[in-house]
Amino acid sequence: MHPVSERIRDARERSGLSQADLARAAMMHPSYVSHLERGVRGPGDAALERLARALGVTAQYLEQGDRSPEYLESEAALVRARQLMRAGRAPDAARELEQVELAALDVDQAAKVLLARAEALDLAGDLETSAQLLADVTHRLVVGHRPERATYAATRLVMALTEAGDLHGAVRAGEEHLATLREPAAGTDEIFRLESTLVWAYVARGDVTYARVRGQDLLGRALVHGSARAVWSVHWNLAFVDDALGDHDDALSHLRSALAIAGGDEVERDVPRLRLDLAQLLLTVDPPRPREALAELDAAATALEVGESQVELARAATTRSRATLLLGQHRAALAHAARAVEMLATGERRDAAAAHEALGDALLASGERPAAIKAYRQAADRLDLAPAGRPTARAWRRIGDRLRVAGDDRAHVAEAYRRAIGAAGVGVVRA
Repeated sequence: MHPVSERIRDARERSGLSQADLARAAMMHPSYVSHLERGVRGPGDAALERLARALGVTAQYLEQGDRSPEYLESEAALVRARQLMRAGRAPDAARELEQVELAALDVDQAAKVLLARAEALDLAGDLETSAQLLADVTHRLVVGHRPERATYAATRLVMALTEAGDLHGAVRAGEEHLATLREPAAGTDEIFRLESTLVWAYVARGDVTYARVRGQDLLGRALVHGSARAVWSVHWNLAFVDDALGDHDDALSHLRSALAIAGGDEVERDVPRLRLDLAQLLLTVDPPRPREALAELDAAATALEVGESQVELARAATTRSRATLLLGQHRAALAHAARAVEMLATGERRDAAAAHEALGDALLASGERPAAIKAYRQAADRLDLAPAGRPTARAWRRIGDRLRVAGDDRAHVAEAYRRAIGAAGVGVVRA
């Protein structure tokens, strides 16, 4: 079979189209499409262009495949961008990928580049532009008949919008894409992950009771129709619901269920992240369980180092600082918190608020009040980036409490409490 024939057939199958579907989309006779795929005939230039448009690829891709200069250059750019991200140079990685000529690529390769660029922008703290790119790639994949990959991109979009504080936008995008993709992506892990991420967006928006009801319904459907991965993804997001409601024991139960179903496969990127969330939650239950938290962090350590995500490594260092402080190990707590702050020094990320708060706690426990106050004020500066909601309100309340205990002036303490009230959207904020 001729390589062009193979690429036409492969592109059609990736798009989920039948030969008759492709013939209608490209305005060709079905027998002509059949002849093309069997290599009986070769397409002319005009036919090749119509086929490419219908398949969401370029004519050049159908002619040259992954050997085209543009495809090879895009792959090289992806490698360079990954190296830059691992070196902590996310803005440079985003600029590297911005130079790729997307118009010369097929829908799958273009999506690969856009997703990587969105990740780089996320790491650089530019969540707004990252979300815009994710909206673009989701649309491209929907139009290109890639429902499973489109659902993955939509999940990333909901996460980015939630992280950026556009909570209404996150819910709206999640509901719209769920309605569009529920049928074509039915039964896939990604459709369950999209809806469970949407549940998380509802929690962040403050619709916690609705999120719990919808999440429980989703878990029931996942248990019947979903894979193990789908089930543990829903358990994971339900933990955030229970945590937001203050039901820490139920949240802990969901996270332990998720980890048990996941099987502790540390090669799977989500498993060490799951352990990170579990370690953090173990420090919020009553009484806290710092030794168990450290055990979870130790189990995730190697995979996190291999993944080389500065954000996740900083989260681990922050949690380790809190755990060691609870065990009375002040020097170790200070060292871990300082490392977390250093890793998040570049970019404007609200993740850094927790690192600065942990640093302030370690400094205060060491008797260094002025330095602790400075760290808490820096945490407040980063917290400005966080969207309103219960978690942010609790964070502002903690900062206010810590500034007061550290002996900061009344103006800064009062401002933190005022921000807590504003983030909660109510007149009274409870700890």
